[in-house]
Amino acid sequence: MELLMQGVVLMVIGMATVFSFLVLMIWTMKGSAAFFSKFAHLFPEEQPAAVKKAPAVDPSAEIAVALAAIRAKRG
Repeated sequence: MELLMQGVVLMVIGMATVFSFLVLMIWTMKGSAAFFSKFAHLFPEEQPAAVKKAPAVDPSAEIAVALAAIRAKRG
C-alpha cells in the first residue's frame, strides 16, 4: 500500500508541475502580446516587394514544348 501512495504522490507532484508551467507560459505569452501591441510602432513590418508578372505565353506553345519533351524522352 505504501508503494501505491508513493506513486500517487509522484503523480500529483508531476501534474502540479506541468500545470504550473503551463499557467506560467500562458501568462508570459499574454504579457509579451500586451508588450508588442503597446509598442508595435517600434517594430514596423516589412512591406513585401511588388511581384512582377511574367508576360503571357501562348498555351499552344507550352503544349508543343511538353509534347516535344515527351517525344524526346521516348525516343
